[in-house]
Amino acid sequence: MSNRFLRSAFATALALAAAAPTGASAQTLNMDMSWGIQAQAQNWAYGQAAANAAAMNYLRHMQRLRAMGYTGPSLPTGVTPQSLRQSINGMNDAWSSYNRAQSVNSQRLSNSVHDYVMQGIRGCTLVNRYGTPTYICP
Repeated sequence: MSNRFLRSAFATALALAAAAPTGASAQTLNMDMSWGIQAQAQNWAYGQAAANAAAMNYLRHMQRLRAMGYTGPSLPTGVTPQSLRQSINGMNDAWSSYNRAQSVNSQRLSNSVHDYVMQGIRGCTLVNRYGTPTYICP
C-alpha cells in the first residue's frame, strides 16, 4: 500500500509541476520602448521648430529693417562661440549633477537593503568598530 501511495504522490507532484507556469511564462517584462523613441522624436522636432522660428524671426526683422532703408551690417544675433560653449557646459553640468544624485540615491537604497538583510533577516547586530560599521552575526 505504501508503494502505491508513493507512486500516486509522485504522479500528483509531477502533474502539478507540469501544470505550474515556468518562471519565463509567469512574468513577462514590458520591453516596449516605442514611447521613449516617440518622445525623443517629438523633443527633437520641438527643438528644430524652435530653432527655425528663431531664425525666421531674425530674418523677418532684418528684412523689415532693410525695407525701411537700413543699410548697415546685420544685427548681432547674440549667438557666439562663447555663448554656445557656456550652453554646452551648463547642460553637461546639469547632467553630471543628475547622474551624481542618482548614484547617491542608488547607494543609499543599496545600503538600506543590505542593512535590512543583515539585521532584519539574518539577525545580526550593527556595531561601530573603529569608525567602521560592522555586523556581528549569531
